[in-house]
Amino acid sequence: MSNRQARRDQMRATRQQRAQQTRQSGSRKSSGPSRGGGGGIGSFLSNRFALVAVGVVLILAVILGFVIANTGSSDAGIVSKLTTAQAEFPFDQAKGYKLGSDTAPVKLTEFEDFQCPFCLRYTADEEPAIVKEYVKTGKVQIEFKHLPLLGAESVRAAKAGECASQQDKFWQLHNELFLTQAKAGQGTTERTNVGRFSDDNLRNMAVGAGVDGAKYDVCFASEDTLKAVQASQAAAQSFGIRGTPGFLINGAAIGSGAPATIEGWRTVFDSVIKQIENPTPSATASGSATAAASASASSSPTSAAPSATTAAAATPTPTKTP
Repeated sequence: MSNRQARRDQMRATRQQRAQQTRQSGSRKSSGPSRGGGGGIGSFLSNRFALVAVGVVLILAVILGFVIANTGSSDAGIVSKLTTAQAEFPFDQAKGYKLGSDTAPVKLTEFEDFQCPFCLRYTADEEPAIVKEYVKTGKVQIEFKHLPLLGAESVRAAKAGECASQQDKFWQLHNELFLTQAKAGQGTTERTNVGRFSDDNLRNMAVGAGVDGAKYDVCFASEDTLKAVQASQAAAQSFGIRGTPGFLINGAAIGSGAPATIEGWRTVFDSVIKQIENPTPSATASGSATAAASASASSSPTSAAPSATTAAAATPTPTKTP
């Protein structure tokens, strides 16, 4: 073989070797993970992260939707409960501030403020069941008393209630006052003294509840009406009641252990009724009420309203008699 032929053969072999190396190198590159593909480890991790992110977003969306739905329906729910309760209310058992039979073994006294959101919730959530299960059946008599703590409009609403009571239309106005607050969103967003209980609005609500307008005007302008509201507030303070709603059972204050559910009220009422029907040798009516207060201590406490503004300090300018 000539030297020329040998060099040719060597060059051919070198080219073949380089070509083979190039093919092997290309093969190795193509088998690695792809930056934008779906077959490598990087792609898998990227997809997992995306799935987790999507899952978190969906969970947050569900939670947000739940919160929005409940917030939006809360006041509507209160309005619905009050409307239903008003349609089923036993107005034939109402006289003045009292509701139910005078012979009922349990006397429940309620101290409330018509601007108080806790009173609103009690009136929507608990009072209708108390009326249905205990007032209508002759076991409990309710008596309402005013405790206006939240300013001038609380005092005005209490005066309107006093005037309605004198015409035996208190409970009709009571329901309308709380319904007005519920429709305005007071159950979830407290706003006081914003004009809902202006003199004109209160008069319109009273007349709508069946109160004689002329008699109402005379009553509302009377100093005696304000004194009656102040006397109710003084009575609450004498029992140590500083927040609303506050309660007495058979003349004894429940205190901070007042029930916050109808189940709690059932426990209290049934305990008092049982003690009255089966008294121990040392039991008295006062003792029964005290026992009821103790029985209620296991229930959720009723939230108190903000610090009191006295009725005298919040006295509104009386309307003039036509």
